[in-house]
Amino acid sequence: MKTGGDLVAEALVAAGINFICTLPDWNMARLIERITQENSWIHVRLAREEEGVGICAGAYLTGKTPALVMQNGGLLNSANGLTTTSLQFGIPTLLVVYYAGDINTRYFSTVGDVTEPVLHALGIRYYVLREREAVMRTITGATVLTMDSRRPVAVLLNRDLLRSEA
Repeated sequence: MKTGGDLVAEALVAAGINFICTLPDWNMARLIERITQENSWIHVRLAREEEGVGICAGAYLTGKTPALVMQNGGLLNSANGLTTTSLQFGIPTLLVVYYAGDINTRYFSTVGDVTEPVLHALGIRYYVLREREAVMRTITGATVLTMDSRRPVAVLLNRDLLRSEA
């Protein structure tokens, strides 16, 4: 059975992502497992999300199409790197973010409350994925947008989507 994480991994391949940084996260365990198994990209495991911003910038400057996979708490930690590197120098990076605090999640409502306003304040376009049917279209479209605009674009992944099976 395919999980939402499997669908996201397949969409990343279809979108042409060929360099990906991840940080361990329990809610994205299946997605990260699939990323680890994929041979079409370089996979870098991170200790902190902000270091992924710089690593993805370097990858882009060497011709790669990068993505950074993290939780929204890590996205908030990365605001400085995103501002001073990605936004200031026009570095496109697809941000694939677990949306802790979104509908039907517990314990992270404050992080959920500030995620979209922070992205808006940074001028980073974002799309919330809650439905399996929208995964391929959203991730491939967001990848086109990030590369065309030379700016980060975020895709926020809902818990129910990641755990769904078909």
